[in-house]
Amino acid sequence: MRVGFRRLPMMLLALGLTWCEVDEALASADCVPATRVLETTRIQGPEGMVAVSDQLFFIVSSSTDWSLWKSDGTVSGTVRVEAIAPITAPGPQALTEARGLLFFSSQGVLWMSDGTASGTHPVDVPQLTNAHPLREYRGRLLVLKSVPGSGDELWLTDGTVAGSRRILGAPPALVISSFPSSSVETASGDLVFRGETVADPGTPRLFRLTRSGALVELFRASGSSVGITQLTAVGDRVFFFTDELAQGEPSHLWSSDGTPESAVLLRNFGLFAPPFGLTAFDGRLFFTAGAEDGPRGFEPWVSDGTPAGTHQFVDIRPGDAGSLPTNMTVLGDMLYFVADDGVHGRELWETDGTATGTRLFIDIQPGAPSSFPYGLATGNGKLYFVADDGVHGSEPWKVFDGRPRRVADIVPGDGSAPIEAGVGIFDAPGASFVRAGGFVYFLTASGETPDNALWSMKTGSYCPPR
Repeated sequence: MRVGFRRLPMMLLALGLTWCEVDEALASADCVPATRVLETTRIQGPEGMVAVSDQLFFIVSSSTDWSLWKSDGTVSGTVRVEAIAPITAPGPQALTEARGLLFFSSQGVLWMSDGTASGTHPVDVPQLTNAHPLREYRGRLLVLKSVPGSGDELWLTDGTVAGSRRILGAPPALVISSFPSSSVETASGDLVFRGETVADPGTPRLFRLTRSGALVELFRASGSSVGITQLTAVGDRVFFFTDELAQGEPSHLWSSDGTPESAVLLRNFGLFAPPFGLTAFDGRLFFTAGAEDGPRGFEPWVSDGTPAGTHQFVDIRPGDAGSLPTNMTVLGDMLYFVADDGVHGRELWETDGTATGTRLFIDIQPGAPSSFPYGLATGNGKLYFVADDGVHGSEPWKVFDGRPRRVADIVPGDGSAPIEAGVGIFDAPGASFVRAGGFVYFLTASGETPDNALWSMKTGSYCPPR
């Protein structure tokens, strides 16, 4: 069941950062240190933005085809790489970076690209016909290959025959989930993933594949009506939720240390809305959860992997309303998030992992009004987000070395830049920026015209106070 959080009309695309700061005297007089590198109609994209080395790759559609594009942060360097599929076919999916190359799936075929037209083509590995990219793993691309009658196989590949090998296949015969959030890598390099056996296809299970190739079953659900969700690694420990598909049933938080059948039930949550925002920080799991007996009081929670160590972290806004923390994002030795204490509105908060070290980081729009920060993302030691200071509208901001500042004023004056926000689980806003080289990329979508614009911004840029 969805949390009652209104979807914000925004979604940024990329993040690229450097350690150096630009002196205030070098900031442009009109304070717009951002470049519109591409403009398309909203239906055309860009979609599937992913950073590969120092460039941003994405998909754009036209009246005739789906094409792969790339950008180096400049207008002249934002170009089409190659046409991938006719517009009548489904668009390319699962854009994934691995080993400095881009991989993706199109019409059931695994493709790769080095950023050139000649280097963009289907992967020429006969064993990987109809394979689906999952994630980067052990420095290569992890792909899922379905074998009729034998279940699924997991392969690692660099795009060549010599650099491809199977790491898991029958027996046992497994059906492995292809959702991106269905697998995680532990600190030791083991792969934990969700799947089922061909012999018992209605029972979800959690498996660990060790670096030596051993397969360990960590958890087996009680039946087909139970889903395994929000898989998150904290060191070598893995946390996850099980949810009954029937509405009104509670969510159960579990933890496994990676040994066979080691999953331990930590706590039951939310008959009305499940917890969300699972984030590894300070060797523990932080997340947002509400009271167990009603739809109220969403606050930060923490778990060390034991029932006794799973509890509400702080009560920022006591009572039924709750502070509803979102966008939990780690920067260095601090965890940032957005919350409403009932006094300052929705603003940016931070914690060092202790209750006494949890505080309002900055009240961007002073007093009760909210600045509504969203889209938090990090890179090269900086935190980027969007906020409204009440004077300049919603614009990009960043935190560097503990100092918050507005980065750009894309729509001068009190107008807001219609920056789009990624949508996370249960419609809470997700990350809005993606780094590629020395640039931050983001997308604006006009509310008056059906146009999208892709922007790039050098990470040292910012707007000095006026």
